[in-house]
Amino acid sequence: MTSPERRPASPLASGTIHLVVPRRPGADLDLLRAKLEGVAALQEHNVVWHVPRQRGDIVRLSRDAAQAARADGGLLVAAGGDGTINAVAVAALREGIPIGVLPMGTFNYFSREHGLPLDPEEAVQNLLAALHAGEMRPVQAGFVNQRLFLVNASVGLYPKLLAEREKASQRFGRSRLVAVISAVWSMFRPASGRRWRVVMKTHEGARARQEEHLVTTLFVGNNPLQLDRMGIPQAQTVADGGKLAVVLLQPQGRWAVARTVWNAATGQLGRDSAVTSVACTELTVEPASWRPPQVKLAFDGEREWTAPPLHFRVSDRPLWLVAPSALIRDDGPAASVASEPALAATQPAPEAGSTGGLVPA
Repeated sequence: MTSPERRPASPLASGTIHLVVPRRPGADLDLLRAKLEGVAALQEHNVVWHVPRQRGDIVRLSRDAAQAARADGGLLVAAGGDGTINAVAVAALREGIPIGVLPMGTFNYFSREHGLPLDPEEAVQNLLAALHAGEMRPVQAGFVNQRLFLVNASVGLYPKLLAEREKASQRFGRSRLVAVISAVWSMFRPASGRRWRVVMKTHEGARARQEEHLVTTLFVGNNPLQLDRMGIPQAQTVADGGKLAVVLLQPQGRWAVARTVWNAATGQLGRDSAVTSVACTELTVEPASWRPPQVKLAFDGEREWTAPPLHFRVSDRPLWLVAPSALIRDDGPAASVASEPALAATQPAPEAGSTGGLVPA
């Protein structure tokens, strides 16, 4: 990761707050605006709301907001879940500026890992306190080819589970309960595995080693909290920086799936016989036999088709997060794996969303 000397300039303490807010089904933007504008500390700032007309506009909107923040010395803020934070982070890295985060997603893995309050008003107050104190911290970013990810990226079952979770959310509303039920429903459906050729380096300067694995899901984690909740032993290695965790899930029958689900729910996934995990600095994966022109990739809860091979690595530049240095990671019961999509990825019965790759983000 980048050295502290390359830390970007701090946003102006009294500068404009460029707030990027996603358009989500059932979201009451007027209520959110009223809540945030009621925070006294925020009233001292000029706030520009960047809200997309359509969901797909979030990437372009984040880029425009980042350019505006760089031009006027303001603070770029993502007000949403891991997918929104991803879009804003991409724009911030391109412009060389830090970001702030107001957690408003379903699982908020990124925010909980960094101890950010989940209450909107408290989150605003903490963010502005850090802004005025000039506090910011470097955050490890991962890349798969040219696509950034902060929480996880995966191929196989995970992207499929994310797609089904999104359909359920559109029909029944966006909540953890809907996400969990959708994941459980999906993971017990039959799913075929795919043989992948994996080339990885376990540490800097190491020789790359090549292996082949038949798996339903290949999951690469960059969020220590998510990995820890699943019981993946490489969680602390990722937290120390410079490495990613690779989790491979083998195909298995329905009864074995139930065992894997239980292990994921109780934080013992690393002990499951169908699961292989390892820490590495970089890896390249591609289908070992027939090579399709594209594979479905999941990253931070989003999905897209990508041509293999897929090259995963740690970014040589960190993302800078404006946040009080005293914040402590949220390890409370709200982070329980049993109530999150990540565990769906560990389910073999179904085919990187956030329920198919191990823990949907």
